[in-house]
Amino acid sequence: MAIGVLLLFVYVIFLFFIIEKIYKGDAFFLLLYIIIFIPFYSVFQLIILKTTQNVFLIELIKYSKDFIIFSSFIVFVFGHENSILKKNFKTTLLDKLVIIFLVISIIYAVIPFGEASLFSKVVYLKNILLIGVVYYVGKNTNISIEKFNFLKKTLTGIFLFAFFVSTLEYLIGIHLHAILDYANYNLLINDIDPTGNFGLSWTFERGADHPRFASFFSNPLEYSANLLLFLTIPLFHLIHTNKNKFSYLLLLLVVLVSFYYAYSRASIISGFFMIILALILNKKFKILFYFSLALILSVFVLYLSASEEIVYFLIDTLTFTDSSSFSHLIEWIQASITIIDNPFGIGLAMSGNASSVDQAIKIGGENQFLIYGVQMGIITMIIYIFMLFIAIKDSIYNYKISKGPEKELSFIAGLTKFGLLIPLFTANAEIYLFTSLFSWFLVGHIQKLKSKNL
Repeated sequence: MAIGVLLLFVYVIFLFFIIEKIYKGDAFFLLLYIIIFIPFYSVFQLIILKTTQNVFLIELIKYSKDFIIFSSFIVFVFGHENSILKKNFKTTLLDKLVIIFLVISIIYAVIPFGEASLFSKVVYLKNILLIGVVYYVGKNTNISIEKFNFLKKTLTGIFLFAFFVSTLEYLIGIHLHAILDYANYNLLINDIDPTGNFGLSWTFERGADHPRFASFFSNPLEYSANLLLFLTIPLFHLIHTNKNKFSYLLLLLVVLVSFYYAYSRASIISGFFMIILALILNKKFKILFYFSLALILSVFVLYLSASEEIVYFLIDTLTFTDSSSFSHLIEWIQASITIIDNPFGIGLAMSGNASSVDQAIKIGGENQFLIYGVQMGIITMIIYIFMLFIAIKDSIYNYKISKGPEKELSFIAGLTKFGLLIPLFTANAEIYLFTSLFSWFLVGHIQKLKSKNL
């Protein structure tokens, strides 16, 4: 009880600090809130519920997050000297696409369309609006060298701590979420019974009853997606600086080991593609050759030396015959058929794994693109795809022409969005709040830099 009360007290103090800074017109502190609190968002709730058994407090924590983010948007629109109403705001193509995407989402939330309740639609809409809010706040944010260095150090510290926690989980052989009674939380808050061999959910394990760990993130898939973000930091410095090479190599090793703990195949593959893209962008073809050769040899050696269990697991994955891969395939087929039969969608909150989606009526849920297509139709899905394409393209372009923090921010934004493409194909990845909100914030900031050149 005392731990929960203490954590709540600290959070309230932090909340008031962030609110004060935001209301003074400094949107940077929304990014700070996202970095410092959102990684611990899920575990924080687990601790509070376990120590207080108060469901109402959990709801307050959830809505406090939304209050901070939407308050930032209000300040962004009506605030002090940084208000959009006081600026000549140049719009880019991505700005327009994001607005169209949000407007369509609002329309599908208010019209009587689909089997989901109005409440479920509103809650689902709120989660979509978060993307738009952080994007436009990011576009209205100034990030100085000092602020950028602070953010990077904080981000590195958080992921090193995540590595420490997941290492303890691995060595002890117990999930942190099991200790914090995640099953009870899921039952009380989400009305979902525990599943899997570890009494949590199937997400916390891989083939043959082997555990995979989430550290303090909501689940191993989210942990893996967040690692794609962190991967960009050592990767950037290994390519662009000659100082502290060994330290950044260690950080890269931390990421690779963390991938093993979380064991998300989609994110692991994405990580390798991110490295390849970074090397190509910087014309490091010699390094790319040796990296590709080492990767091929490593896979070959692993295949020859691995146990029968791992070999069969790899084969089953590639042939979609293991339970996880097969379930992805079934969900994709189901969603694709629904989109073909209903090109304008079947209604908001009717697909995916978000908490607002009634699992009894949902259709599809293992592909972010198809999820939006099922709910809001083919056109909306295409708009979302173009949003990602332009976000990646503009970030990479700005990376090539910029220097200093702007160059690194563009690298982080572009590579992260590129890396998330495969997880978006295999999961409802936009609900991974930290990576989603952080990357969309940075993409918005990159669009601000682009607007200067219009």
